[in-house]
Amino acid sequence: MVRRLLLAVAAPLLAVLAAGLTLPFSGHCADGTLPANPAASARSAGSGPLPPLRVLFDEDLPPYAYRLSGEAHRARGIYPELTAEAFHRLGLRTALEPTPWARAMAELDAGRAGVCGLYSTGQRLLLHDFSSPLFEERLHLVVPAGTDMPEALAGPYGEPMAALRGMRLGVVRGWSYGDALDAARTAGAFVAEEAGSEAQNMLKVAGGRLDGAIITREGALWLRERLGLTRLVAVAPLPLAVLPVHLAFRRQAGQRELLRAFDAAIRDMRADGTYARIVERALDGQ
Repeated sequence: MVRRLLLAVAAPLLAVLAAGLTLPFSGHCADGTLPANPAASARSAGSGPLPPLRVLFDEDLPPYAYRLSGEAHRARGIYPELTAEAFHRLGLRTALEPTPWARAMAELDAGRAGVCGLYSTGQRLLLHDFSSPLFEERLHLVVPAGTDMPEALAGPYGEPMAALRGMRLGVVRGWSYGDALDAARTAGAFVAEEAGSEAQNMLKVAGGRLDGAIITREGALWLRERLGLTRLVAVAPLPLAVLPVHLAFRRQAGQRELLRAFDAAIRDMRADGTYARIVERALDGQ
């Protein structure tokens, strides 16, 4: 129903959006700001066909988003596949690119691309516009097998954050883990040791070089199996945090209408079963 409404009523609007939303990635003014009316600027410039909308994903976060060796320009995983289907339904051309996370965030902050797979934090809300939640990530503590699991993370009682006190935990360089965990880290509630990926942290935990690591649930299960660590690491039953992820654009890019259309397409996908099929297929690594 939502899809038919979009096609019948919003198609002219989306055509205008398609013209305007891609320009911020190549149409900055001399002082680095965005044109007041990107679509009008593009038409007056007579620059011909506009490039596809750029959306960036983490290149090393399976099963959510990643790239395979030899596929430098293809983004795989839950988030790229959901995003590709949503924009296909909206009739918009996109360039979905896997990239190192720090570079993706720099492109987002500069207004040259959107980023998908982002947590909404207080600081980010000051700078960017966000879609409705696309997916929900659960952050869990992963510890060496045989280690006593903190009681607060093994049962229904206790304070999860308190369970981390004094631990040396692996985190991924440049990542936010949501406002609560970021604040606990800043306050010194635990000692954070940075690595380049969740896979590296899993291997450190398995080798006994860390007390534990903060890792997404699906990521921990995916990596534990594929790295052969099933008997070497354990995942806490209860999450430290449950955080929705979003598609986001720099606020000056003026993409709020696009994000609302994207939200409607995702709702349509949930209703007709496409969303669940994509997630299941991505979790299976297909």
